[in-house]
Amino acid sequence: MSDPPGFEKFENSARAIANGQGLLWRIESRAGKVSYLFGTMHSSEPAAKSFDNLVLRALGRSSVVATELPGASTRRVAAELRRLVANRSFRPQGAALSGLPEDTRREVERRVSVAGIPPAVADQLQPWYLALTVSRSNCAANPRAGTDTETADARIERLALEQGSTLLGLESPVEQVDALASIPDDVALRMLRDTAVKRLKPEDMESTITGLYSTRRIGYLLAMRGPAWAGVFDIDGYAEFISAFITRRNLTMLQRALPIFSGGRAFVAVGALHLPGDYGMVELIRRAGFTVTRIW
Repeated sequence: MSDPPGFEKFENSARAIANGQGLLWRIESRAGKVSYLFGTMHSSEPAAKSFDNLVLRALGRSSVVATELPGASTRRVAAELRRLVANRSFRPQGAALSGLPEDTRREVERRVSVAGIPPAVADQLQPWYLALTVSRSNCAANPRAGTDTETADARIERLALEQGSTLLGLESPVEQVDALASIPDDVALRMLRDTAVKRLKPEDMESTITGLYSTRRIGYLLAMRGPAWAGVFDIDGYAEFISAFITRRNLTMLQRALPIFSGGRAFVAVGALHLPGDYGMVELIRRAGFTVTRIW
């Protein structure tokens, strides 16, 4: 590590993130009814869907299973999401990248052109859409033929139906896209600027998140801010973009999840980044009067 004092400072900051460690949580209502909250990765990578036995046992005990958006990886739901994004991504007034310095703008235009969006078109798209575009790796967008494409969420949904559980959703496609479209321009532009100036690669971002997920320290992502994370990897703009997208959705999903938890024998699976922080799902559920205990 090139900067041990810097890394120590980061570690201390990361450990201070509320509920920043752990993926499986036991939720107990005031009436003593027990349910579970699990953080997933929306990915088909083996690390995402090779569930620990504790997770499988919790799922097996549950008569109700809820995910963010059931069937999100199916053609029907994916097509609906693409349609909604297309309808919200156009920017009539143009000048999407006018807030960036010229050299940074050229690098952003180069990156989005690699993704198939010409510069003239990019200027007519919303900054949040461009930020989302440059954050996706080619591997994620175009999986190799023969690859098992079942995502972690899809596996949970399949297992739930196989065991006869009721499957519920915490969001609608419209709500997910509305949350994306609500990300302020300055937050999206900051992510684009950081990506261009710091030469961040989507593959590096995904690798970092996968590594944190595998060690059940996903909350550490929220601490990756400042002049230079441990002198090695600063993803401040990305962390802010993710936080803006997640916080609004947490409040929506919380309202749907609370009655489910009150009934007991439920397994609620949301993206792992929804769990940590002062406005993460774990803390919000605790504030709602439930006893929340980390299991794994």
